[in-house]
Amino acid sequence: MAHVALYRVKATFWKALIWITLGIVLFISIVFSFFSLPSIPSGLSNKIPATVWTYQEIVESELQTYNLESYTDLVLALITVESGGVGGDIMQASESLGLPPNTIADPLYSIEVGVSYFASLMQEMTEKNVDIETVLQSYNFGTAYISHVAENGGTHTLALAKAYSRDVVAPSLGNTTGATYAYPHPLAKEHGSYLYQDGGNFYYADLVMSFLTAAEEAGAFAYPVADLVMTSAYGMRIDPVTGGLSPHNGVDFAPRNGGTPPIYAVQSGTVTEARYDFSYGYYVRLNHGGGVETLYAHLSELGVSVGETVTTGDPIGVMGTTGKSTGVHLHFEVWLEGVRVDPTPYLNQSEGMVNL
Repeated sequence: MAHVALYRVKATFWKALIWITLGIVLFISIVFSFFSLPSIPSGLSNKIPATVWTYQEIVESELQTYNLESYTDLVLALITVESGGVGGDIMQASESLGLPPNTIADPLYSIEVGVSYFASLMQEMTEKNVDIETVLQSYNFGTAYISHVAENGGTHTLALAKAYSRDVVAPSLGNTTGATYAYPHPLAKEHGSYLYQDGGNFYYADLVMSFLTAAEEAGAFAYPVADLVMTSAYGMRIDPVTGGLSPHNGVDFAPRNGGTPPIYAVQSGTVTEARYDFSYGYYVRLNHGGGVETLYAHLSELGVSVGETVTTGDPIGVMGTTGKSTGVHLHFEVWLEGVRVDPTPYLNQSEGMVNL
């Protein structure tokens, strides 16, 4: 009889546990049905620079704290716009704590604070029924922009952001005259190529989402080298020659196994420059059409001449250390409409590039 009683107790316990578990699952399902979040483009993280991609696991882990891990690529895109993954405050999160810009010096702490702020914006997005682009723009403008959008149709638009930058953000920081400054980014070309002084960036949401679109307008690039070792990313860095802090307007590749390997055209185009320069050393510039150009510097030998046409993968020179250089490497640049931009979004990260 004791065995029968024990069996009944065990059976009752497991039944209760099963019902409790089902109840919890049902409760979670109901909660998420009420607070479902909008979808965003996914599977496109190959457009995120290598300097940012190194933080992917940390970003995802922080987002899991808020059940927002599906937004990992979006936050990586945000980091790309904020810093390119370079520096201490890679999410530019200091101001969300009421601190001066770049006060945070630890990238991991920047992610912790930045993701927390992003999560608070996502919560308010759900409460006020606005779109994800509003959240992104609020990361640049501040939380009040969410309420502003909610009161003006619930959908972020460039026109709405532009007016908010001019009428709210800029005056709050002292620009009461509508003063502007040049902003030569391709996204701004059709809208006057300017921003309001102290008015944030009203293209911010578009900038972030551009890293999640189906493809770059210029098309995907092949690699300019066979050995995919990137030794210096795009952005601010300590100049290896002067020792001072300066912008690095391209990315550097070095040969893992030494030597002076060949350099290849990343896309079909026409050679517009092939000469020596004090800074670049021997270099080649290719025009790919549509306002897109690429530049290959510090070559030891030039393999093409001005006016020649090349196709993707054609050899155009040999890696070297000419010009302002401290060792054998390739300095590679991408130009859009005459402006140098980060080359890494154009390179397929899934092919195994190593960032040293």
